[in-house]
Amino acid sequence: MKKNSIFFYGKLIQKLFPLILLLLSFSAYAQSAPPATSGDYRSKVQTGNGPFLWTTAANWEVYNGSIWQTAVQYPGQGTTAASQATYDVYISPGTEININSSATYYFGDLYILASNPVTNVQPAVSSGANVGRINLSGPNGGVNFFLLGNDQDIFIYGGVLYFETNNTVVGLLNGNALVVNNYNGTNQILGSNGLQPLQNGCTGNKQVKFYNANGTVAQNYMVCNGNNSDYNFVAVNSNGGSISAILTASPAQLCAGSSSTLLTNYTGSIPDGKIITYNIQLVSGPAGYSYTGLSGTFTDPGTATSIPDPSLGTFTIPGTYVFSLTVSYLYDASYTMSSTEQVTIIVRPSGSAACACYRDAARDNSSKYPTKLGISSFDRAGTDGSSSADSWPTLREGGHIAIESQTAGFVINRVANTSAIAIPVEGMIIFDLSDGKLKIYTRKDGDSLFAWHVFSTPACPSL
Repeated sequence: MKKNSIFFYGKLIQKLFPLILLLLSFSAYAQSAPPATSGDYRSKVQTGNGPFLWTTAANWEVYNGSIWQTAVQYPGQGTTAASQATYDVYISPGTEININSSATYYFGDLYILASNPVTNVQPAVSSGANVGRINLSGPNGGVNFFLLGNDQDIFIYGGVLYFETNNTVVGLLNGNALVVNNYNGTNQILGSNGLQPLQNGCTGNKQVKFYNANGTVAQNYMVCNGNNSDYNFVAVNSNGGSISAILTASPAQLCAGSSSTLLTNYTGSIPDGKIITYNIQLVSGPAGYSYTGLSGTFTDPGTATSIPDPSLGTFTIPGTYVFSLTVSYLYDASYTMSSTEQVTIIVRPSGSAACACYRDAARDNSSKYPTKLGISSFDRAGTDGSSSADSWPTLREGGHIAIESQTAGFVINRVANTSAIAIPVEGMIIFDLSDGKLKIYTRKDGDSLFAWHVFSTPACPSL
């Protein structure tokens, strides 16, 4: 299970003091960025009046594997979801970068660094020779700073990510990480480093959100101040931790008489050894339907089977079904991390148009037998392909005649009853006037004798 989201390491050491020897090495790793590799960017130590713009290439240096050289592009320039860069970006101590217009970038990880110690206290926001800092400060209001690449995380190691103006959003791809670590000497409150502000100018319009790959919001995770989100800056800076439920259904749209399965997972930057609680429930469904929920616990990190993927069985009642997965863990004696995700399943009536089966005929590509005769109301005879061999009805191979329409019916033989067929043969189809049913003469799986069987359930059998 992928486990990334938001976490603050300082309090982890304080709360799990009995494991301090083990966690000291872990924390030491957490407080330092990895060494640069070829292609990585870092903010250049600036002279003159600052701060300096992210989108000015001259404010950056690129590592060539041995030395840092002035960049010719700024980080993220030209990157897209389909063309993600792999380099990391470092905001160096003593540098301050402004992001004054909305942008979406796709590269590796972003590190906002500081030199130890940093002793600034609230309500001032740390800056100076020991601090690396990003200011989200659009001149006309809000700024959207989105890092939506795969495995593209933000690590604030003593530096500052400053939401300077209202209506400002930092966006991450759902499942990625925002890691906050304290360099100012206190584990009780982060002071003037980390996510800022904490006091003056802190509003609910300064937000961190997680986004799905299609651009929709997966979770309004955090606001600077307020109750319209799961957490606020103080909670994340001081308490840390996160967990995010993942729930899908396969399939999510089906016909009555078919079955579906819930697929469960979770993400989060969760301390190993925490007890995760899960709960799967029916939120709503058609009258007459009931579901016995599932709940349980396991120790993080779990396995692919820690949370079950329950089969919902056969749905017989058409309608809309909503299921939920809640995952949570107790961070400390008074602070619980929890997340709930819902999924909607649509069950259509078995006789509805959406449940009819339309599938191309079976084809024997080794011995082609093109259909020579066709009747179509689609005005497409000879137009489906680039050559006569690919044109309709020729491409409907294996038939004597192809008939197509969406507005006119095909009337098969109407007979008084099955007894009227003196010598039935396998595959014969009739409309039985005695009971008004469509029937086929065949042998079902497991039967030894041929018989007349009613067409009763729309389906798409394997060919």
